[in-house]
Amino acid sequence: MLQLKAQSQRLQLILDFLKEQAFMRASFAQIHDYLRAVLPSLGLKTISRRSLESDLQILREEGGERLLHVRVSKKHYYQLLSAPHEAISNTLKAAMLEQIASQLGASTTRIEKSLQDKLVFQFSALNDDGKSFELAAVCTQAITQQYLLQFLYQSAFGTYKTKLQVVAPLQVRFYEGRYYLVASVWSELLKAPRPAIKVFAFDLIEDFVMVPALVEREDGAEGELQYFSWQELSEEVGLKTYFKHCLGIARFKESTPEIIRLKFTDWAISYVKSRKLHASQRIVIDHPNYIVVELYIYRTYELSMLLSRFRDYGVEVR
Repeated sequence: MLQLKAQSQRLQLILDFLKEQAFMRASFAQIHDYLRAVLPSLGLKTISRRSLESDLQILREEGGERLLHVRVSKKHYYQLLSAPHEAISNTLKAAMLEQIASQLGASTTRIEKSLQDKLVFQFSALNDDGKSFELAAVCTQAITQQYLLQFLYQSAFGTYKTKLQVVAPLQVRFYEGRYYLVASVWSELLKAPRPAIKVFAFDLIEDFVMVPALVEREDGAEGELQYFSWQELSEEVGLKTYFKHCLGIARFKESTPEIIRLKFTDWAISYVKSRKLHASQRIVIDHPNYIVVELYIYRTYELSMLLSRFRDYGVEVR
């Protein structure tokens, strides 16, 4: 019974300690050091690393709080996922619903101005148990407060190994059932974000986990948050117009938009007429048996993916 009481006190101390930390997150070493310092003052014995691992496991499995174990760049962190994201999640939900309503022609209120250029939500289906939605809240909070994020990422076109990415987050986009983070990669050499845009798919981020990128001190202790100017960086990279000529979210380096003509027949005629494939779409031939439309876009793999939906009823013409 005495042991049980001591353990319950430790569990409460851990929760209280995490709630006092920035973003309710602390490393395993930080938690261990805290307990070694505070337990003797309460008349309790200090505990080993193995005992702390056991306590944290109990909190993760049985605690009412949502405790997340995060491993980034060989360091272990523990973070509570309750209160800190609720406010930003509610704002995010309202912003998403407003954009959906606007697209359906039923808008009744103005979307919060501060999120207009930071959150782009295109209505589609998604089913990943809410992990992407929670990650969107984390990203939007980092964008709003203008601090760097880090995560392990597996490129869709690279090897199977994940790579640590440290980025300045600029915008969250939702397209064709997937969430994306639009960001600038941090240059350790320049001590600033590179003036270029890179797009990261949420489902390629290891365990859907992102954490703030803190300054690393020489003694190994965690430092303060690393900040950037969202306004300055978004203007430098041309965020507002970056996706203007994209068919989706892809844009190759040094590429330029071009006029692309597509021919549609049969049922695809009414589909393309009623639902624009791109904002630049223009019908140049409207024949009873077919139509030809022009798009002013970047040529990427997304064009082939689009045409594949129409099978033989949609082809590119010169």
